[in-house]
Parts: sequence; C-alpha cells; structure tokens
Amino acid sequence: MTELERMLKDTLTRMEQDFSTVLISQGKTLEEQRRALAAQSQSLRQLQEQNSRNNAELQALTRRLEDLAGSYRSLEPLLSRLNDILNGK
Repeated sequence: MTELERMLKDTLTRMEQDFSTVLISQGKTLEEQRRALAAQSQSLRQLQEQNSRNNAELQALTRRLEDLAGSYRSLEPLLSRLNDILNGK
C-alpha cells in the first residue's frame, strides 16, 4: 500500500468515525425532542379536555344565571307591591 493509499484510508476511516459519532449524537437529540414533543402533546390534550370541561361548566352556569334572572324578573313586580305594603302605601 502506498503512502497516498494509507493516507486516504486513514482519512476515510476518521471521516466514517466522525460521521458515525455525529449520527449517534443527532439520533439521541431527535429521541429527546420526540419525547419532549410527546409530553407537550399530552399536555395539550389535557388542556383541551380541561378547556372543554370549563366551557361546559360555563354554559351550565350561564343557563343557571339566565334562569335566576328570569325568576327575578317574574318576582320583581311582587317584590315592589310587597315593599309598598310594608311601607304603608
């Protein structure tokens, strides 16, 4: 093997090792990013579920408030008359 062949072989071997090291490192990085993305995805699903529950609860409370407002409107004339009676009018 000539000196040039040996130098080329050594260079290619080092490049292959460097490339392998970089690929392994990038693979680890990608796996870490995949895990982080999976965790964020799970968190997002939980937040969406909580948001749905909150929206349902808000709608129920809104209906309840509307019912109470309707009851108040129905009772308001009676309350006015009762107030007048109590005040001696």
